[in-house]
Amino acid sequence: MNDMQSSALFHGVFFERFLAITQYQTLLAIALFLLCCFGLKRLQDNKVDFSIRMLVGLVLGAVLGLGVQAAAGFPADASVWMKETAIWYGLVGRAFIAFIRMLVIPLIFVSIVKVILDFAGKKDLPKIAVRGIFWLLFTTAIASVLGIVLGNLFGLGFGVKTGEVAKINDYTNLVDTFIRLIPNNIVGAMSGENIVGLVIFSALVGMAANRMEKNNPETIGVFKKLMQGLYKIVMSIAMTIIKYMPYAVIALLSRTIISNGVPAIIEVSSFVGAIYVATAIMLVVHLVIIGAHGVAPTTYVKKALGTWLLAFTSRSSVGTLPMTISTLTKRMGVNDGTANLVGSLGSTIGMNGCAGFFPAMIVVMVAHMIGIQIDIQFYIMLVIVVTIGSIGIAGIPGTATVAATIALSGMGMGDYFGLIGMVLAIDPIIDMARTLTNVSGTMTAAVATDREMGTMDMAVFNDPYATLENDEA
Repeated sequence: MNDMQSSALFHGVFFERFLAITQYQTLLAIALFLLCCFGLKRLQDNKVDFSIRMLVGLVLGAVLGLGVQAAAGFPADASVWMKETAIWYGLVGRAFIAFIRMLVIPLIFVSIVKVILDFAGKKDLPKIAVRGIFWLLFTTAIASVLGIVLGNLFGLGFGVKTGEVAKINDYTNLVDTFIRLIPNNIVGAMSGENIVGLVIFSALVGMAANRMEKNNPETIGVFKKLMQGLYKIVMSIAMTIIKYMPYAVIALLSRTIISNGVPAIIEVSSFVGAIYVATAIMLVVHLVIIGAHGVAPTTYVKKALGTWLLAFTSRSSVGTLPMTISTLTKRMGVNDGTANLVGSLGSTIGMNGCAGFFPAMIVVMVAHMIGIQIDIQFYIMLVIVVTIGSIGIAGIPGTATVAATIALSGMGMGDYFGLIGMVLAIDPIIDMARTLTNVSGTMTAAVATDREMGTMDMAVFNDPYATLENDEA
């Protein structure tokens, strides 16, 4: 097999650097991917339910990725043709994420402005914001406690010799944490995906428009119509892109497995196991909260499944935002204002996975590795740091690393960030579970908030035929 892999079918800079096709295995892998896409197209033509097609895409992606790994003999390092295959699979997977992320900034801006304009003269907006933020941060606090418990149960970091001398630096103070959330340059905040900063600016625009409406009714009326039109246009584009999501699921999942490999996952199996156990437990916690608000958990799961799968494969809470909002409004009957406001806030505040149990596990693991004395005060401080630090972490792939940095720095352990390199090596595998938890927490917060406000349309929620595709059609 090694001889076969080392013999190139095509030679030269054009094939090796530009086209990224030098071996016949690459062509076979591409052909298999196209065959999987053809099978999905047949299901789509036969009007098979979108959620079922998502599940099929997930299975095909896993089989395809493991099949490529098996054909290569499950190598520790990806061979040339495996790297080429990952590049070509990225044409579909990465392009899909790029398209969906392209809409994030305009979607959040028009959504927040529209929500405030729609709630002009109403007293519900502050209540929705307060309740939504409460549920987002409350579930994140639960997630951080869960991360601490599982970090100890799985023995993360025990037995690892680092040669580091245990030392805790100064803690990051609470004031600086909040000040960093306020943007001093809104253009920079947009380009840097400072979602909290964008939400603050959008809210100020909406509130200013409401204040000026009495003295400038015609001008503000035009502005309102413009924002409503922009919202409909952006959501229409988002739904068009989301229709092709099952194909992207195949590419994203198979590419992740091919690029990281099974051996890399086995080396840190304890951490991977702890992450996925935490995800399963947090989903149960979310369902308990849903059930406590008089919403049927089974129906909720059926309608949330497609969005969960997108979050799982895309590894982007922000990238999943358009579908999160659409699922909440069109399939679950959540009020537009609640879905847009809580959904947008949930893409950067209180992410249960990336900014909840993950940084908590990281801190516990590093503390075990360097032999820091851990007591109840340490754990209380960790829960506070993780929960506060979850504010302003952009929900895009890789930002859990930022959350881990904030947690380690907040606990005075920032100098030991290099010790988590073995976890970062398989980050895409654990990031899928973390992102699923993030999105589930956001949807839970939105449903709980809307039920408490009494504005959720239960007829839509209980309607089994309420789908995203029917609405778009």
